[in-house]
Amino acid sequence: MAASLWTSGTTGRPTPDPAPALVRVALQAGATSVAHADVAAMLSGICVALVPAARVGGAALLLREPADPRDPEARRVFGSDTAALRLGELQRRADAGPGPAAERGDRTLTTPDLTRSGPPELAAAAADCGLVRSLSVPVPVAGRAAGVLQLFARGGPDDPLGERLVVALAPVVTALAARLTDVRELARLQLRAAQPSVPEQPDALDRTALIPAARRSPVVPVAPRVPAQRQARHRRHDQG
Repeated sequence: MAASLWTSGTTGRPTPDPAPALVRVALQAGATSVAHADVAAMLSGICVALVPAARVGGAALLLREPADPRDPEARRVFGSDTAALRLGELQRRADAGPGPAAERGDRTLTTPDLTRSGPPELAAAAADCGLVRSLSVPVPVAGRAAGVLQLFARGGPDDPLGERLVVALAPVVTALAARLTDVRELARLQLRAAQPSVPEQPDALDRTALIPAARRSPVVPVAPRVPAQRQARHRRHDQG
């Protein structure tokens, strides 16, 4: 029997399991080629797709370094909408809040009330847009947290930000990490190809050609040696 896509929520009402929808988001992200992609549009699109898939109020991606080294704007924050982008940028700019804290600690962090969280600008913005809860999940690149994927919710009895969502987000986080790695590797290869080639130096040089003729050691001929017995025989002939 196939596993049900519906589970009981905290109020006893059935709520959909987000895992299948999030797997589809991960597969779409994984199939996206970065060779000719608009990286900012791709990452923002993933955040947009996460909102209905995870049944949350907003999503943002906060990165420690620019997503694309070739981006003249050096963008590090991407969001599903204006409100999510604002919350993400406030945290990234101040390097404070649940997102940067989860990044530094390399651990998932659930924040029950953003209106009581620092920095003060984040608390005020959360109260203003109504996104009062968050789930921050580190995104690892090259073995360390390169940023966080942050989901926002409005709170209430059907708040989806729980352990089940953390587990279901794993494929999306993996796909995000792979795309970020691909973008940075592509940028590195393009930068290397754009640099002028340097002619290779020979491994070994003819050192003798660098020595002046006057300093070279003269070649002294060596006379052949005459065996001792033949010398003695010649002497006896002369004496006789």
